[in-house]
Amino acid sequence: LIRSLITKYAMLRSLSRMLRSGEATDHESESKNDEGGHEFELPSPVPEICTLTEEEQKLFQEKLAKNDTTAEEGMDTVSEEEHALRKMIEEELGVAAQDHKDDKVFLASSRIQKLHLFLRKITSEKSTEAKSLSAASILQKMIDSDPIFKEIMTESERARKFLRKLESEEGWEVSHRGKKISSFWKEEKDSETYSFKVMGVVHNPILNLIPLLLETDLYPNWFPMMASAEELFSGSRFHKVVKSTMKMPFPLRIRECIIDGKGYDVMEHNRVVVSSHSISEHPRVNIGQCPEDRIRVDISVGGFELIPVGNQKSHVTVMFNLNPHIPYLPSRIANFFLKHVVNQIHSSMEKHSTFKKDSPYLKRMAEKADLYNYIEKRYEETRKLKNSIQHGEKREETTT
Repeated sequence: LIRSLITKYAMLRSLSRMLRSGEATDHESESKNDEGGHEFELPSPVPEICTLTEEEQKLFQEKLAKNDTTAEEGMDTVSEEEHALRKMIEEELGVAAQDHKDDKVFLASSRIQKLHLFLRKITSEKSTEAKSLSAASILQKMIDSDPIFKEIMTESERARKFLRKLESEEGWEVSHRGKKISSFWKEEKDSETYSFKVMGVVHNPILNLIPLLLETDLYPNWFPMMASAEELFSGSRFHKVVKSTMKMPFPLRIRECIIDGKGYDVMEHNRVVVSSHSISEHPRVNIGQCPEDRIRVDISVGGFELIPVGNQKSHVTVMFNLNPHIPYLPSRIANFFLKHVVNQIHSSMEKHSTFKKDSPYLKRMAEKADLYNYIEKRYEETRKLKNSIQHGEKREETTT
């Protein structure tokens, strides 16, 4: 009991010193960057339900008609219809698979859902029930025969789960609200986990922030309290398994976490999303036991959302739900502690994304020129498309 009380006292003293230090740093960071506040409108959330516009339906009809002309001679009418349907479905699923390969998981899942809606619509309008079932079964068989399409829907749901929690306002309490950043915490009932969310502006373009998230071994440069980050596996350009460690105040042991993180290109909805969670096993990684001098942390869901604001600013939201395995720590103190650690993320991101000549990120971007050129090209394409749509809408309003 005495040892327990001494440990608790030492921990609270260390925590108190860290909070006082963090509060001073936080106020200093706020005073340096209190310029203008949130004078912009964030884009709408990523839609949960897929809809089929008249223009999209027309496009599907044109593709179906085009494939109808490629039917072989001697086919009966039913066979020609099925051939055209099958050909169109194959083409659309092929595009969805390429979207998935390019980490455009929302675009890929949306394409499959819109295809479902179109097939349901045309078969209900002008086909018998048997043909309707045939069209649906053709699509389902093709999806079931390729694990890529199951992976698309699984990953889409994983990213949406993160965005639902991030964009939800239910249960969050304000911890700090400044002109540059606002932070929130949530006490998860009947659970040993704590949730925190910090959002605000970083005065650098989104293209400068992406390297900070992609170069995982450099996280200790800017992520508060992170001591090390080791890449264990890379599944794709934007999918990595990383082992990270966090420094803790005495007498707490080092915290370790094995993170499965994936970046998603959601630029069609004007954002980049990074979703992550902790894992205890992986088919391609030998994770092993946690060393005795560390404690492994559990993260159920977490990540980043980056939204471009003009050409020189980015709105960044960070959210995590985790179990830090810290004994004797009430949730309010834990979230207060997390606030003063996490509130430094935005200022640290801003500092390290303002690249100097000797920046390690400039070196990495040069070494991976193909990757970063692709990201820049994709960003510019979607921005131009968005601007052209907005100008078109304005012209239409003016004409009306």
